[in-house]
Amino acid sequence: MICQNKNSEIILETKGYKLYKCLSCKIIFAHKDKKENLDSQKIYENYYKKETASRFGSIVELVVKAFRFIRAYKISILEPNYKNILDIGSGRGWMLYFLKKYFKYERTVGTQIADNAYIFSKEKLGLEIYDKDLLELPFKDTFDVITMLHVLEHVENPEKYVEKIYELLSKNGSLFMEVPNYDAWARRFTGKYWLALDLRHHLLFFTPYSLISLLKKYNFKIKRVKTFSLEYSTFTSTQSFVNLITNSDSYFFEWLQSSDKTLGLKIIWHTFLFAVLFLPCFLINLCLYFSKSGEVITIIAQKNV
Repeated sequence: MICQNKNSEIILETKGYKLYKCLSCKIIFAHKDKKENLDSQKIYENYYKKETASRFGSIVELVVKAFRFIRAYKISILEPNYKNILDIGSGRGWMLYFLKKYFKYERTVGTQIADNAYIFSKEKLGLEIYDKDLLELPFKDTFDVITMLHVLEHVENPEKYVEKIYELLSKNGSLFMEVPNYDAWARRFTGKYWLALDLRHHLLFFTPYSLISLLKKYNFKIKRVKTFSLEYSTFTSTQSFVNLITNSDSYFFEWLQSSDKTLGLKIIWHTFLFAVLFLPCFLINLCLYFSKSGEVITIIAQKNV
């Protein structure tokens, strides 16, 4: 690794964690005061529910599938000659499924360490899925497109992943990457209440500057950068402000993922606040469309040869 985070400063302390900002590469990384000996598969053991690999109720899951179809479409128009893809951390596998079924991709490959999502992708959707970390897989072929969407913030050694992605891309292949944006406007206002902080799962945080710098170190040519996401931006901002107002930890979001949908006073109050704040947060995110202050960083980069 070029940067080993030896020269850093503490920028936030919350929930038993410290966030450090590397003064060299500007990447922000989390350190837990009391380290637990849990491997990645244990952490994500219950991330997806059994059989359907769902995380939410049926209505929200339909919305998620619609967004995965949109993702597949965006990938399909990157370059008409692209025919194969590797999706790192492929979730339930719906994006790969849609690319193969509707957009004529010949080979769609995914990695998924969460057991339920791996089994669903492989057995129910019939996809080529591997239940190992990317760094453990000895792929011999190259790929036209590699996607890593909301995964890089979960790994310990980002440079190793970027280096391997570069090796696995075909000549003039494209990388499609997305991570939460630590420079997001809502994070600046809500601080430790920012939804995308998620210190149970997120190890790293990036700004547009730090992520672009990381990719350029490994000879990627940056083609497009944006910080607006129809799927994530408004929800993240709204939940963050509800957290701030109620001094709570993403109660509405956790309720959406819970199997118990009891309507008590607490969830009614949180839902009301969410409904009131949703439109203002959407409009603010829309106004910031061309800025670097949106909730996510989406980057399309190309392999330089």
